[in-house]
Amino acid sequence: MGCARDAIQEALENLTSDELKRFKMKLLSVPLREGYGRIPRGTLLGLDAMDLTDKLVSHYLEGYSAELTATVLRDIGMKELALRLQEAIGQGPEAARGGIQPSSLAAGMPAPHFVDQHRAALISRVTDVDGVLDALHSKVLTEEQYQAVRAEPTNPTKMRKLFSFAPAWNAACKNLLLQALRDTQPYLVADLERS
Repeated sequence: MGCARDAIQEALENLTSDELKRFKMKLLSVPLREGYGRIPRGTLLGLDAMDLTDKLVSHYLEGYSAELTATVLRDIGMKELALRLQEAIGQGPEAARGGIQPSSLAAGMPAPHFVDQHRAALISRVTDVDGVLDALHSKVLTEEQYQAVRAEPTNPTKMRKLFSFAPAWNAACKNLLLQALRDTQPYLVADLERS
């Protein structure tokens, strides 16, 4: 999961100080996906490229932070840098030019991911939430997110809290969750796959 972080940092380090300032100002006003909040202005403005990368990834996770970084780069006129970032994270030139994910290029809507499709069943039926959390810790979940989920009193509320972070996840994050579920709840996953 570190390649997106590295690509974001490389892109931001290629900006001059004035370009980095414009990037941060645009980041304060660019439209965000539903479910995401803004990084506070006071926090954002004093950050260098490395710290800004860390803040983006911790706030939006790697997948969306890479997409957001590319969007802001395009908006401030750094189209070539945005294109290189999209190619570095494996989204190709078509996605980079259009600012859309490759799965959205198909004529129809892509099928929902397993964890999205079976969200309700997973919330009510997963019994080893701590095992799932341990598998996701530091790969998908930050320490704060991990602790927030662990603090919930019941397995269903833990799963709801876990799913509250899902809007920031890309397919790779969801695949890691699915693998953790397969490892800790193989019979449940098999049952849901048959339904």
